[in-house]
Amino acid sequence: MKTINGVLALLILTLLATASEAKSAREHLDAFYKGIKTMQAGFVQTSFDENGKPTQTSEGVFALQRPGKFRFEYTKPYRQLYVADGGKIWNYDPDLEQVIVKSTGSALGDTPALLLSGERPLERDFSITDLKRDGSDLQWLELRPKKGESSFKSVRLGFSSKGLRLMEVVDALGQTTRLQFRNIKVNKPLSDKLFRFTAPRGVDVIDGQ
Repeated sequence: MKTINGVLALLILTLLATASEAKSAREHLDAFYKGIKTMQAGFVQTSFDENGKPTQTSEGVFALQRPGKFRFEYTKPYRQLYVADGGKIWNYDPDLEQVIVKSTGSALGDTPALLLSGERPLERDFSITDLKRDGSDLQWLELRPKKGESSFKSVRLGFSSKGLRLMEVVDALGQTTRLQFRNIKVNKPLSDKLFRFTAPRGVDVIDGQ
């Protein structure tokens, strides 16, 4: 699949937590809302079909600035860019020479991406469960949307003592996307230019609202 679901991109940016003193997965998640204002990291994404067979691996980097701004960029094996400036979300595909623009509200809908603002209580949109350890050194937390029309079934978050390390999103078709995070940096000054987007000359701009 060449393009990533925009909801998944937002999920990654909204659910990261890095409080090393937290003792449970839920405490790690809660810590995000108390202390993180900016974030940068790299990621490796692996997609699996409904039978658990790997279908694609991608790599990229992202930056986040609360509230409402992020830059999510795939670098391998293809280039794909998502930029949110606080009001609009830009999805740029260099190969297609196309940009799809949506307002933040219409792009997010009733999804976990609403957490980006940090204003909605988690329990309002999700059933949250601390899962048993899977034999690794990670603690797992599962979020399930309370409303049936969501584009995904569940999100599982795996935390080490240093914060979030793995994320697994299961979509409505039973396909899983796993993301492994690396080189996480929090609360470092970020340039406003990261969260601005101007369509290159000659690129088609499509209103996705």
